[in-house]
Amino acid sequence: MVRKERFGVTSDGQAVERYIIRGMGGAEATILNLGGIVQELRVPNREGQLQNVVLNYSSVREYYDEDTCYLGACVGRVGNRIGGASYTWNGETYRLEANEGPNQLHGGPNGFNRRIWEAEAGEDSVSLRRTSPDGEGGFPGNLTVSVTYRMTEENALEITYRAQTDRETPVNLTNHSYFNFTGREDHIFRHPDDHLRSERTEYAARSTPTGRLLPVEGTPVDFRTPQEVGRDAFTPDPQLILTGSFDHNFVLDGSGFRSVASVYLPETGIHMEVLTDQPGVQFYIGNYLAAPHGRNTGLCLETQHYPDSVNHADFPSMMLTPGEEYVTRTAYRFSVR
Repeated sequence: MVRKERFGVTSDGQAVERYIIRGMGGAEATILNLGGIVQELRVPNREGQLQNVVLNYSSVREYYDEDTCYLGACVGRVGNRIGGASYTWNGETYRLEANEGPNQLHGGPNGFNRRIWEAEAGEDSVSLRRTSPDGEGGFPGNLTVSVTYRMTEENALEITYRAQTDRETPVNLTNHSYFNFTGREDHIFRHPDDHLRSERTEYAARSTPTGRLLPVEGTPVDFRTPQEVGRDAFTPDPQLILTGSFDHNFVLDGSGFRSVASVYLPETGIHMEVLTDQPGVQFYIGNYLAAPHGRNTGLCLETQHYPDSVNHADFPSMMLTPGEEYVTRTAYRFSVR
């Protein structure tokens, strides 16, 4: 069941609606047509009560005019960083809009997170659509995009991304929800995290990849077996110092739609499993979260292609060509232990 409500109006007069999706398993997701934002995700805890597990804001103003953290948003045209806000493809260099020093982050200063999308509700889903025009953010080609959010009987929020273009262009769409299972504004350090991966991308200054892959074994970011997020979050590891703690892309094992990570908080019993068909996931613990949320009060698991892939030929390609369709799926599945 999907219920539509008026949420507010942006500072430049655009109407913002929210869609509350209630799944057969009882969980609920609230999606905004602004930025494809997951404003709430309410799942059963051990007591059988619905509990919101994502950080959010209460007003359009906070999302549209004040947010610097991409809270809950669909980010694109290219999620994560593009070094130097430029790339060269087939001999032509494309200059993009920078918004993080010399780099472009999450599509630039006016990326998908700040756009109003057309919405269509289904029985257990809502689909958002927009066309990103040629030149938006500096990217070539008219890109038609759809994002479908569905609540399954298994209490999973399933997100399916689709895109087509009339010119070759990079595409890397992801969701930027910050998860916190405590039910209050609290650090996420006690959340045990279990990630099924063995390598990560190495970073240079300003969190752009060098092109090398590093093993996680023997490092603070070895999450192949469960450990509390805060255990090694602030050890003097050179890679953690560069990013202010965990903010790293991990190379995922396997292929196809598979389970790649899980998070659990014993005090509420909430367990989340992440499934995706993507080759990487960005693990970030809110090192730069801004008021009203405190630092490290939410963790992100952003399924993706590797950061700056357009500038590294050895990374999986994120280029989309005319006649092809970009399709990728991610699910955040909840249960109680």
